[in-house]
Amino acid sequence: MVRTYKRKTNRASTAPDTMLKAVRQVLVFKKTIRGAAEEFGINYRTLARYCTKIPREEVEGSAEHPSCAVGFVGARQVFSPELEAELVAYVLMASAVYYSLPPRAIRKLAYQLAKSHQLQTPPSWKENKQASADWFASFLKRHPLLSIRTPEPASPAKTSAFNRSHVEVFYSKLKTLTERHGFRPEDMWIMDEMGVTTAQRPDRVLARKGLKQTGVTSPDRGPLVSVACVVSAAGRVLPPYFVFPRVQFREHFLSGAPAGSSGGAHLSGWMREEQFVDFLQHFVRQTKSVPDRPCLLLLDSHAAHLSIEGLDFAKANGVVSLCFPPHCSQHLERTVYGPFKKCVNTAVDSWMLGSPGRSITIHHVPGIVASALPLAATPDNITAAFRACGIHPLNPNETGSVTDGLIASAPNGSDSSGDAAERSTDPSISERDSERMGAAQEKDGCRLDWLSCDYTTTETCK
Repeated sequence: MVRTYKRKTNRASTAPDTMLKAVRQVLVFKKTIRGAAEEFGINYRTLARYCTKIPREEVEGSAEHPSCAVGFVGARQVFSPELEAELVAYVLMASAVYYSLPPRAIRKLAYQLAKSHQLQTPPSWKENKQASADWFASFLKRHPLLSIRTPEPASPAKTSAFNRSHVEVFYSKLKTLTERHGFRPEDMWIMDEMGVTTAQRPDRVLARKGLKQTGVTSPDRGPLVSVACVVSAAGRVLPPYFVFPRVQFREHFLSGAPAGSSGGAHLSGWMREEQFVDFLQHFVRQTKSVPDRPCLLLLDSHAAHLSIEGLDFAKANGVVSLCFPPHCSQHLERTVYGPFKKCVNTAVDSWMLGSPGRSITIHHVPGIVASALPLAATPDNITAAFRACGIHPLNPNETGSVTDGLIASAPNGSDSSGDAAERSTDPSISERDSERMGAAQEKDGCRLDWLSCDYTTTETCK
């Protein structure tokens, strides 16, 4: 079917109120069908059809327009004008905060919106879990304010101005939610997802100058398992949620994982809309969140976190979600998650030394995470990060909370907070001083000399 259809004739162009008046002349004032059709300029067979189609009570009453459709009816649309206006407003708002959505994401969002409102959709929508390309093309034509653009890299000055203003909006919303719900430290959580690969990133070693191969390592590339870690302002760490690069999830994947861990599966190894709903269920089970005692969940504005099903589940179970500004990373990236990745590397090195000739698989990742996470996510590190960010205690004017706590990253990956990081006096927070970071991690016991057990699919940690 053509996407742009132009009418060739003016047939079926009679106004609904004119048709109702003609029908009244026939049924109420007993005028002939041909006489009424000639008076109103309507085909007499069309008028005869509408004499039986329009309800009798509307003809004899004082209605100005009939309830049935009259004349040419355009293509049936999935969304009403009101729902489509909400979708357009969301797309414009996302682009205004430098979070423009690609066409595929908008098509998926349209399908979720239609599904949540129980609207009738074409079979291809249900098969592909997204709106069709024809619908998207018509959507753009109905709303000429929208267009497909190729994003351009923003200048550092523009990016810095954007980040500061939106960080201030973030703290304003955080203050409003805190005052409204009265969140306690144990009710405030931050979630972040990171990838743990089976490819070893070897630690630095001392060897003869110019020698490249200094030991046996794993392959350059390997499958990736993402780990969603959640920490609270009170210093508590929830059991992680794993996403394995498989089609179906099996319980034995979690062999050796921290007690209470949950998991899902996706071919990419990263969290998608379905896995995020499963993660929310895991989060509610661990925090015992209910509408009478809600919890605050701070997370990034990834597309997987914006599914309608996930937001509805969070709302029904008392989970108040607040997204960090786009292109920003929080202090925990350096105080918790950075050391965690270092500890994972060290644990992998120890495993390789203790298991010569064997390769790490995705089934070893939960056990490695179980050893590395407690060493990095200590209560002191977590509470210090919340305090330095100004999230708890809530203090947007805390020194470095805007320029150092939430670091605005430029599109090319450069860090605009170099001066702030240089001003930090905590060795575990300094980002540029890698030597001091490594020394601090060794002091905290992050360097494991030996893994006491072999984390496989059939064995557990003794």
